[in-house]
Amino acid sequence: MKQRVRRTFIAACYFSVTTRRQKTGGTGVRSFKVAIWFALLAAVLSTGCSQGSREEQGTGTTHHSSAAPERQAQQEKKTTPEEETAQRETPFTATPKMKGGLDGAADSIREVRFGKHEGYERAVIDFGSEGAPASRVPAWSLSSPTGEGYARITFSDIDATSETDGMFGGSILDNFYVVRAPGGGMFVDVFATGAFRYQVMELSNPGRLVLDYYPTSGDLSFPIPARAKKTVLFEPRQGEAITSPLRLSGYSRNFEASNTITLRASSGEILFQRTVLSNDWTETWGYFEASLEFPAFEGLATLRVGGENPRDGSFEGVEVPVTYGGES
Repeated sequence: MKQRVRRTFIAACYFSVTTRRQKTGGTGVRSFKVAIWFALLAAVLSTGCSQGSREEQGTGTTHHSSAAPERQAQQEKKTTPEEETAQRETPFTATPKMKGGLDGAADSIREVRFGKHEGYERAVIDFGSEGAPASRVPAWSLSSPTGEGYARITFSDIDATSETDGMFGGSILDNFYVVRAPGGGMFVDVFATGAFRYQVMELSNPGRLVLDYYPTSGDLSFPIPARAKKTVLFEPRQGEAITSPLRLSGYSRNFEASNTITLRASSGEILFQRTVLSNDWTETWGYFEASLEFPAFEGLATLRVGGENPRDGSFEGVEVPVTYGGES
């Protein structure tokens, strides 16, 4: 088609100049006709080559720009069509507590998956029973304290997991931890990047618990718990005013379940130091808590919780600044 257009265009130009020669006569015009004909031919051929080059470049750009959506689609393939089209049985809520499920329906967590949807993001927990996918969702209770940036789902019947932690990397869903609960069973902490509302749905055959986070305006009332590679400290929080005795809690995967807790004054004086054990570290994250007494101090102090690197003895854990909130 392009070749026919170029031939038609050249022929038209040739006819125009020939007609002019016939009207005026003379060899000078004939030479001028030939010069114009070659000039037009060169221009048309140059335009055609330039257009072809642009078409090739355009094809390459389109292919390159599709790489990012493909990576996102691969991530979202982890959710099934049923989960993609699941209807909202309840609106998004900020209710601090919720529960559901069926006693004895499952004994393990098989997988924790992530999907992005329009306006919200989704985490899906898959369950197992005696080595096979569970058909129903086990008994669960959810706690999402007002003003906090997480939800904790406790499963009293779960005693094994194939997932221990992971990054969601979403705009509102941040990451998760699977932790052995202090009273038996396990809990899953799902962290957000900011304030949110949530909804929960149960799906059967196989049994899955769906947790959706919807971002909301406003700030969190409390700092996100301090997190390091092998330690998460829930209490106390960064900048908190502490009193004696101090209740301290968190979970870790430190070597041999050992967690060293040190409170150091701004002068460098060690106000207390103690080692507590978590209830797991090999299979998943282990919970720990302690009640610690310490003397009054002035200004800022640093609370350090973690363990030693088994290779070189260096500290691995979290450090949070605290102030004294009692009477001096």
